[in-house]
Amino acid sequence: MGDTFGDGIQSIIAVLRPQVAGWREVDWKLPGTNAPHRAFFHDRASLGVISAVEVVDDGVIGGPEYHLSISRQHRTLGPRRCTSEEARWVLVQFRLEGAKEDNHVPGGMVRNFWRPVADHLVGRECLCVADENAISEDRGDFIWRA
Repeated sequence: MGDTFGDGIQSIIAVLRPQVAGWREVDWKLPGTNAPHRAFFHDRASLGVISAVEVVDDGVIGGPEYHLSISRQHRTLGPRRCTSEEARWVLVQFRLEGAKEDNHVPGGMVRNFWRPVADHLVGRECLCVADENAISEDRGDFIWRA
C-alpha cells in the first residue's frame, strides 16, 4: 500500500504515480528530506515531476498532503518553468484534481501543487494565500508568495 524509503522508513500513504503511459520513474533523491517521494519524467513532453507526501504546518491542514513539483526539462539549459496548461495536464496524469498551486521561490523553475490526503480538507488554502504578497511573473501565468 505505502512506499519504503531511505533507512527502511515505511509510509502508509503511497506517493502519487502517473496513471497513464508515457512516464518513467527516475532515480532521484530529494535533498534535505526523508519525506516519501518519487521522481518521474515524460520524455515526449519534457516534463519532470517529483511526487511526495509531506506534512507542512500551514495552520490549516495539519495533516499529510500530496505534493507535486513540476518543471520542464530543457536538454541543454536545464530546468525551466512549465506553463499553467502543462501543469494542469500533469495534475490529470497523476489524478490530483483539487490541488492548489503554492509557490514560495522567487524566479523558481518549479511549480508546486498541494492537496490534502484527507478528502474533506480538499479546497482549503494555506494561510499564506491571504497573508503574503502575491508576485506575478510570466505575464501572470506564475504566481509566488513572499
